[in-house]
Amino acid sequence: MSDMYPFYFLLGALLCFGAKSAGRGEWQEDFTSLRQTKILQGITALGIALHHMAQKTCAPWHSAAFTRHGLDFFVPLGYLFVGIFLFCSGLGLYKSFKTKPDYLKGFCRRRILPIVLAFYLSEIISTAVRLAMGEKMDFLHALWYLSGLHMANANAWYVVVIPFFYLAFWAAFRFCKKEGRAIVLVFLFTLAYTALGAFIDHQSDWWMQGEWWYNSILLFPLGMLFGKYEKQATAFLKKGYWVYLALSLAAVFLLFWQSEWLNEHAWGYYGEWNDPLKVPHRLMSACMQWLVAAAYTAFCFLLMMKVRLGNRVLAWLGGMTLEFYLMHGMFVEMFGYNFLDKAKSLVYIRSVPLYIAAVLGCSVPAALLFRLIWKAAVRLTGKAGRGASGGASGSNPGNAPRLRKKTSRTEPGKAGRNRRFLLAGVLLLLASGFFLPSLLPGNESVRVINGMAFSVPEHYARVYADSRYAAWEYTGVDGNRPGRLILDADIRSDHAGNFSTVEQVLAACTFLTEAEVYVNPQGIRMVRGFADYSSARERRYYIESKGSVVLMCMLENEQFYDREACEEVLRRTADSVRPAI
Repeated sequence: MSDMYPFYFLLGALLCFGAKSAGRGEWQEDFTSLRQTKILQGITALGIALHHMAQKTCAPWHSAAFTRHGLDFFVPLGYLFVGIFLFCSGLGLYKSFKTKPDYLKGFCRRRILPIVLAFYLSEIISTAVRLAMGEKMDFLHALWYLSGLHMANANAWYVVVIPFFYLAFWAAFRFCKKEGRAIVLVFLFTLAYTALGAFIDHQSDWWMQGEWWYNSILLFPLGMLFGKYEKQATAFLKKGYWVYLALSLAAVFLLFWQSEWLNEHAWGYYGEWNDPLKVPHRLMSACMQWLVAAAYTAFCFLLMMKVRLGNRVLAWLGGMTLEFYLMHGMFVEMFGYNFLDKAKSLVYIRSVPLYIAAVLGCSVPAALLFRLIWKAAVRLTGKAGRGASGGASGSNPGNAPRLRKKTSRTEPGKAGRNRRFLLAGVLLLLASGFFLPSLLPGNESVRVINGMAFSVPEHYARVYADSRYAAWEYTGVDGNRPGRLILDADIRSDHAGNFSTVEQVLAACTFLTEAEVYVNPQGIRMVRGFADYSSARERRYYIESKGSVVLMCMLENEQFYDREACEEVLRRTADSVRPAI
């Protein structure tokens, strides 16, 4: 972990370089200008790349053998970064609509078609890379990728979603004479889209693959709403600026941790196909993460009211976020421990700083090359401008800051100021009283998944959990070396997804070696066997539960673990399984 200190120091220096703070009583009046939002989007694009690298190196669902810590901070933050892009897209569309004559004329050709072309170009490139890396696919499978319905570039989901929201914006403002009513229609479209996503289970064969497709989408119409009332909102925020800045920062932390706790222990995005609560739980989880994303976006823009961003590197990256976004994922996989779980990686870089440098160092020239090809394709369609990035266009896109001193006004009395700070303190106190109990550490002795209770082994500490998945690491110091214990009720593909009996598991999972039916002392039936990998064997138990099976597994890599200790932990846990009361 110590080798990551220089990286975080350089990251902090990059973010701060070129930034200028307004003096006392002064404001950065162009904080929503095109230049400022482009730099913010450059920062956000870098954050998304680090999020994807964190998922590949240290996400809790990886076995310990392939876990490389250092970017753990970025693992759960992806939807916050996407929220910034969505907010800037909504804000930029509205401001362009207000400042550019006949903006809606030719809108689909100028703004939507280039994004569609970028998506299909990335699908062609990603399919070619998959083949070059050794993924086996027949001709029909390749065509399925090239159609875009089964995405070859898993990171391109944003480019699938945003054209539909651009189209909703165009239709709403084209056919509604009142702007307020048009924004309401976009809000309704957002809610309908989210509801649709909540009805779709996690899957990888079609669009809407999971909650990341909608858990920050509300920021798009919120950006439009802010654009409409920007002057009023800015004037209001200036009156109690430091209070609102502190409240927004506190809200980010409190809401984020509360959202994480609720997703792990109460709601979550998982659920059986026949679970009547899965849709309400997904909607509640999405609403909670909407609040987190909104608080984070509010904090960023409040900070920009006082701090003017000026880093030219980030401004350059902000000008090509789409290209960078579509290209970086290939290198995240090429230099990871495998390539998309489909083939061997090009080079497995175990050092996290070197991994970051390799991914970024290859992503930037790849994005430039993609830009050249994409621009040529756009020109062939008769498109003169780019029109694909979601930056906000402001009235002062130049480099010179515009500072303005506070206008003289009657200062509020001391009593008024005290009431304002008292109110803020009471709100923080109430929020703390509601949120903090869920953050207190606790010892988990029993885990309930899919109606079955599992006794957690001694000396195991939970490292990740939601309503359908849990992972524990061994923390004992007695010399035993058992591996990471995983319970997974969302198993799919070759794991035995959607099967409900041990007979179905035996019939489908022909890859299991030494497979046998085992009945524990509580009469719970399960299939146990081994899944063989090139690096190690994984012991698996497929346990019958309510309408499906739950997978319990542990990697028995003798380089890291003691096989007998692994078997003992799994056997004791399997024998503890019982119906939850």
